Amino acid sequence: MDKKNFTFSIQEAETLGVECATVLAATKKIDTLSLSAQEISNHVENTLSFLSATQVLNNVKRLIDLKLIRSKTSISKKSNHKPNIYKLKLPSNNNTGKRILESSWIPSDHAYEVLNMGGVNKNFINNKIDEFKMYWLEKNQMRDNWNVLFVDFIRREWIKENSSNKGMPFCINNEWMPTSDAFDVLELANVSKNDALKHLKEFILYWKENGTALKSWNSKFVDFVKRKELIGSYEEINDKKTKRHNEPGEFSKKFNERTQDESWAENFEL
Repeated sequence: MDKKNFTFSIQEAETLGVECATVLAATKKIDTLSLSAQEISNHVENTLSFLSATQVLNNVKRLIDLKLIRSKTSISKKSNHKPNIYKLKLPSNNNTGKRILESSWIPSDHAYEVLNMGGVNKNFINNKIDEFKMYWLEKNQMRDNWNVLFVDFIRREWIKENSSNKGMPFCINNEWMPTSDAFDVLELANVSKNDALKHLKEFILYWKENGTALKSWNSKFVDFVKRKELIGSYEEINDKKTKRHNEPGEFSKKFNERTQDESWAENFEL
């Protein structure tokens, strides 16, 4: 070993401490298996002159206890010193099991079974494999669940395939009707189905003339109805306010009329 230069890993230093890691590095060129702890310590002292004999021996014994170096004799278990148990910190591998999708990848038999249980046609599944691979090959990402991602992809595509517009944007027509989900959302906003349907013709007329194509019109309808109901409530409240009697704290006359009114002083005698 070069007595001037030797190295040790950052992980060893973080776990063992710099001093112990230095002793470990110094033992790597020694045949420790044929030596006792004291003999190993004697060899290391010649290299690490900046450490005392006691420091070196204590660290050698510690490394033997941790089984990081092997010696001819083991430390007696009857020693009053209870060895500390450490686990050497090794660099973690966060990519364990992850891999990039390959062009030769095909779904597992289990993925087919899961999709078939959901009523998805096998020919439909096979026709979508290339589309799935093209998307993820361009992404070039590492994943450990390609079959799960494929199953989720096929389920979404199957729903689109079986929808009336096959998942494609379409312009609204006179026959369009909101789904039950839309009415359920409006019910949560205290808008009944009957009240919501009052705005349906106006909604269809507006978007037919607009010419916009969407995949779904439910959310647009819900927002439209909510705005209409909010505006209607505001107008109704203000209309009632002009017809009802004034509430306490409100004046029945204008400011100029009130300042010129001297009726309050008629019954006063000077």
